[in-house]
Amino acid sequence: MEEKMFWNKMRKLLINKYAIAIYVFALLLFFMGENSLIHYVKRARKIRVVKEQIAQTQEEINHAQSVINTLSNKDSLEHFAREEYRMHAPNEDVYIVE
Repeated sequence: MEEKMFWNKMRKLLINKYAIAIYVFALLLFFMGENSLIHYVKRARKIRVVKEQIAQTQEEINHAQSVINTLSNKDSLEHFAREEYRMHAPNEDVYIVE
């Protein structure tokens, strides 16, 4: 009997006009508009992707900075040019062995 009374009270509470207004407001809040839950999840995902891109770009910047630092003197610059771009002096022969 108590269970039946409980469900009757719950039914009355769920059908109450104020409760219905709250339900409608909650639906509007979560699923419609610019600040909806769906938009929030999409923005969070996009932020995560952009942060990963920032980290990757920062690693590339650090690598480029280390290369710039190693090429600061003339000997290392000449060594780099010979290895990467296969440059040579005008009067020397270069043999490439792969």
